[in-house]
Amino acid sequence: MEEIILTKDNKAQVLQTALEVLNKGGVIVYPTETSYGLGCDFYNEAAVAKIYKIKNRDKKSPLSVIVPDIIAASALVEFSDKSRRLALEHWPGPLTLVLPYKYCEIQHHCDNYLALRVSSHPIADALVNNFAKPIVATSANISDNPDSYTPEDIKKQFKDSKIKPDLFINVGELPERANSTIVKFAGNKGEILRQGDIKIKL
Repeated sequence: MEEIILTKDNKAQVLQTALEVLNKGGVIVYPTETSYGLGCDFYNEAAVAKIYKIKNRDKKSPLSVIVPDIIAASALVEFSDKSRRLALEHWPGPLTLVLPYKYCEIQHHCDNYLALRVSSHPIADALVNNFAKPIVATSANISDNPDSYTPEDIKKQFKDSKIKPDLFINVGELPERANSTIVKFAGNKGEILRQGDIKIKL
């Protein structure tokens, strides 16, 4: 796993390196507003499969993505009035919406819904805006292990893994925050799947 340490002078270089890895079908560890995340090109089936192997995660458990903004999200999923209001109120930020996915029939790695959010972390935001495609956003850990907030956590998580991420964007220690809140919508009917950093009442 290659490591690149973010400094005040090398942001452009860090982004360029990460985008090259993503474009080649690689997997990156990157900072988000909650914890470090694992990411890849959502449209690259082999890259998505690699994330499942890295995490030792059941392939029946869908992965969420980050997108640049609600306009990009609207191209992928169907918003109801209520889900759109929540998005406008809480994005960018740690709210994941699970909404009907428009293109499931042309992709192998999805169900009828897609979980997505707009990240408020400047590096995650810059990555997804420059990549111009959805980036997988799942916690950078082995399944059932704690989330990762420090470089030491990341190195410990993947120390003994046979398959590792290709690049680790090291921005130092992240503040320990709760996971994103997850709300699923079928039309205007919402269901809170996980109450996280943002407290939602439906």
